[in-house]
Amino acid sequence: MDFFEITSKHINTLNNSEKELYNYIIRNMDEVKRSTIRELAAKCYVSPATIIRFLRKIGFSGYSDFNAIIKYTDLNIQENTNPFVVDQEKYRIEYLKNIYESVRVLDEEKVDKIIEILKEKPRIVVMARGLNKSIGHYFEYLFSGLGFEVVFPEDHYFRKMLLNGIRNSDLVFFLSYGGEDKELIWDIEQLNIKSKATVVSITSANNNPVQNMSHINLYVFADYIQFNEIDMTSRISMISIIELIAYKYMEKIIE
Repeated sequence: MDFFEITSKHINTLNNSEKELYNYIIRNMDEVKRSTIRELAAKCYVSPATIIRFLRKIGFSGYSDFNAIIKYTDLNIQENTNPFVVDQEKYRIEYLKNIYESVRVLDEEKVDKIIEILKEKPRIVVMARGLNKSIGHYFEYLFSGLGFEVVFPEDHYFRKMLLNGIRNSDLVFFLSYGGEDKELIWDIEQLNIKSKATVVSITSANNNPVQNMSHINLYVFADYIQFNEIDMTSRISMISIIELIAYKYMEKIIE
């Protein structure tokens, strides 16, 4: 069993502080694998005793047990330059697992915050580049159908012009799996300087600049795949999160 399989049944019992610890571990798993309990405690600004209590609460007997399991947990972010040599049965299992894990770790409190903002009928702005633009089009279609004004500037210069007219009431979604796109990072910097608009990002679980510069971040899992130097990483988990937000909004407005 891996980290996610062991902890899945305990997530709903965590308080806010414990959820922060849980999220830190997921986002910094490679670093956590190499940390002692004291180092992890220092990075999380808690005591080693707090770490032990937390680990027992999520299904581990202690730090050694946790550390052994986490070293065998695959976040599926390895670069695969020739994805077609991967056993297809294994890939199908991992593909479904990525969707399941992305939905399972979805922070309901963050989603509720987004829904509360959506109830005010803000203008929605979608920022995306590369393969993520296809998700941006779907996002635009979905939320336009729900009656929102959705703006999706596809070109860098259109994004730049839009930032000059950004409204404090806007809800701005940044779709960036890697979370390290320099143009989008610049866009967020300018947006935060020029307005008080709410920034929501959907990125990978790994610690990244887009995630850290957002007011609300939702993270997803996927196998990183590059073929002929082109990013072909699946965005299905990202689509799942967007749909869940839309469907929850629909539920709330008909209650």
